[in-house]
Amino acid sequence: MDKVVRTGISFEPKLLKLFDRFIKEKGYTNRSEAINDIVREKLFHKTRKHTVGTIKVVYDHRAGHYSKNVSNLQHDYHCQILSSMHTYLDHHTCLELIVVKGRTDRVKKLLEKIKKTEGVKDAELILEK
Repeated sequence: MDKVVRTGISFEPKLLKLFDRFIKEKGYTNRSEAINDIVREKLFHKTRKHTVGTIKVVYDHRAGHYSKNVSNLQHDYHCQILSSMHTYLDHHTCLELIVVKGRTDRVKKLLEKIKKTEGVKDAELILEK
């Protein structure tokens, strides 16, 4: 193991409570182990040139023309999209899962364009480990 460097970190009380629950659920013996794993994972995904993951999109189908706009985007990014699934969460809210694979920069561009689409409440890229 490399030399360990001690540093400090500040948490909002609610976030620390959630983090401590996460640590317990995942079986970490201390906060440092958990923070190291989270930072390693984040840096690993940032430096990858190719990725596999899922874009999760929650949107209000009444706002704008989400289906038309994202359908066009999916055609523009057809080399990165393996499949997609659409489901209804309630009368006005839909969930779309888009399975992606390819150059990380292209996948992230697709995500940013989806986020800017009218009606999108949340869009997140979930990467495989």
